[in-house]
Amino acid sequence: MNTKEPIVRREIIAMVDQFAAGRLSRRELVCALAALVTAGNAGVSNAAQPASTFLALGLNHLALRVTDLDRSQAFYEQHLGMNLIPSGDRSSLRLMACGPHVLNLFKAAEPRMDHVCFTIPDYDPATALERLQAKGVKPEVEADRTHFFDPDGYKIQVGGPNAGGQQAPSR
Repeated sequence: MNTKEPIVRREIIAMVDQFAAGRLSRRELVCALAALVTAGNAGVSNAAQPASTFLALGLNHLALRVTDLDRSQAFYEQHLGMNLIPSGDRSSLRLMACGPHVLNLFKAAEPRMDHVCFTIPDYDPATALERLQAKGVKPEVEADRTHFFDPDGYKIQVGGPNAGGQQAPSR
């Protein structure tokens, strides 16, 4: 019996439960299961490596800082067919639907990428904080958002399927 099997079985059960509860879309479930199979087929060389901090199920949203919200919204609508998702203060933020993903546009003086968010199973800010700190990573937690930085300084966010303006998955 593979020593990873009980952990993998628990992960699969958790993912199927999330799917059944409507917290994961069919696509997110299939991608997560495929990631588990790929990790399981990586062979003996992976056996000595520690478990990852999180299992990214998919890209949740990308956040960009833009200088003109109206211009950027029009660009993404005209050239990529995205639609505006109704949200709070339109003077500082626009959420653009891109299939099951969201592009967040924040008003800023200088354009740049702000962060990228990945959906993880059973997201809980306190648990995410503990897991990152246990791996020596210094996260930033603000309300229900957990951010940390990759080696090149890109801001990474982890969250549940509804982070960043996502709508509950429809099946």
